[in-house]
Amino acid sequence: MKKIQSIAIWLTATLFALYELFITNGFYGISLALQQQDLNLPAGATGTLAAAASLIYAICQIPAGILVSRSSIKFILTLCSILVAVGMAIYCKATGIEGLILGRMIIAVGSSFAFVSVAILISRWLPREKFSWYYGLTQCLGNISVVCANMFLPQIINFVHGWRAMSLILALVGGVIAVLIFIVIKTNPTAIQAIIAEPQNKSSVFSLLKKLVSNQQFWIVNLFAGLMLGTLFNFGANWLIGFQNYFDGNNLSHSALVSSILFLGVAVGNPIVGALSLRFQTRKKFFVFGSLFSSILMGILVFTTLNSSLALVLYFLLGLGLSTTFLCYSVIMEILPNELQGLGVGLCNTVVYFSGALLSIVIGTILHEELSALVVNSANILFEQRVGLALFFFTLSQAFTISLFIRESFKKNN
Repeated sequence: MKKIQSIAIWLTATLFALYELFITNGFYGISLALQQQDLNLPAGATGTLAAAASLIYAICQIPAGILVSRSSIKFILTLCSILVAVGMAIYCKATGIEGLILGRMIIAVGSSFAFVSVAILISRWLPREKFSWYYGLTQCLGNISVVCANMFLPQIINFVHGWRAMSLILALVGGVIAVLIFIVIKTNPTAIQAIIAEPQNKSSVFSLLKKLVSNQQFWIVNLFAGLMLGTLFNFGANWLIGFQNYFDGNNLSHSALVSSILFLGVAVGNPIVGALSLRFQTRKKFFVFGSLFSSILMGILVFTTLNSSLALVLYFLLGLGLSTTFLCYSVIMEILPNELQGLGVGLCNTVVYFSGALLSIVIGTILHEELSALVVNSANILFEQRVGLALFFFTLSQAFTISLFIRESFKKNN
């Protein structure tokens, strides 16, 4: 009975993670293409919207790690699901970029607790030796939710007559998930007793941060994750659909399919990379190969013109290459002591989303400045988008260089 309860708790928390990823990595990109027309958004709107959400998400990661470790996850996730629902309701009523930004910021606060909560619940309710498997499966399911969003949302949005109606539906779904979380999720009594029995831990946040600051490998891994995952989440969720639109004659459905293929590659890659990493007993080799492979593919996709079939294959392979980055969370668990692992995961997420916000701001600025100086037509827009998106190629190339300095962390059983 306890095993069934444990699985139910994990699946419910994972459902919330899938819900917020469906919105942030799927719905945002697809609806933005429609919002630019309906609300007459400026050229730099994509960068502004992405940066606002990423910054809030990043800022909330450390508080999320601390609160989830010391408070009731049931109440935290219930509140977070309500926040995401409220954000979607605001999104529904937005009449300009200000309303979209406010909605995304509220959603970012709620979303920021999702994966940290899943990690803590897995560690409390499920066997510790299976942590990487359950957490990896959550990541895999999350990417599948993004694939489904990109494949089916254009048709669903048309069916419900617009992105506003879809926003309202997603707000209602968030309310249902909040009720489900409140009913199903419970906090492990053993964990509560441990927290109560060691009140001195509540004043040790700064000492924990001090230990992390002195761990050089931790920050190298964080920087690598920031460059790789910052590229994945921003290119895939915010820029790829608009970029691909100029190849497809504004065919939103096909552009969304391209984005879904990228995240399908990530979803397929997560369990495969995890299994191969265990089989060959290495993390670093996958970082080196994944970053080099991804940078080459990004260069081909951004700087060349490909036929649709070949582009789909390369986007899938790009997703496979970027999926190697999720081993960073395994490395964090291996190089940090138990008391630092939760905070380490939160800080890694902070770096990832600050990196994503910075990339969005820079690319949005490049596009705004360059397009304002040009006669606007499809050829000029496509050229300038390539110039802006070249930054993603540069970040992946830098990630490859950094991967060479990551030490092997896999603990072999001799």
